[in-house]
Amino acid sequence: MVKTLVTLLLSAALLAGGAAFEHFFVREKFVRMETALTALEGKVRAESAARGDAEAVRTLWEEEKRKLHAVIPHNDISYIDYWLGEAVSHVETQHYDLALAKLEVLRTICRQIPKTYGISFENVF
Repeated sequence: MVKTLVTLLLSAALLAGGAAFEHFFVREKFVRMETALTALEGKVRAESAARGDAEAVRTLWEEEKRKLHAVIPHNDISYIDYWLGEAVSHVETQHYDLALAKLEVLRTICRQIPKTYGISFENVF
């Protein structure tokens, strides 16, 4: 009986620890991504963004998504890849109004995905 109780408590602690780690890990990655997108958006608004600026954001995303594959589904990752690819293309062709629209969607996604995998009442029950 004592072994069972200890095992249950240990399992619950491991699950809670894993959930907390996932919450903070995912949030930190998307905060970095949103910060980079905000900086790029500022350059796009000033119409001074170049393809290299957008590629720097894409490079950051490539680094982050390698780590995120372990905790979020591929569909969420490919969704960001799609929008980021369009934003880079619009920056390159200097269609800044279209690039701004794509960057706004990306920033919204970066705010929403961590909420989906975070610890909240809605996600637990």
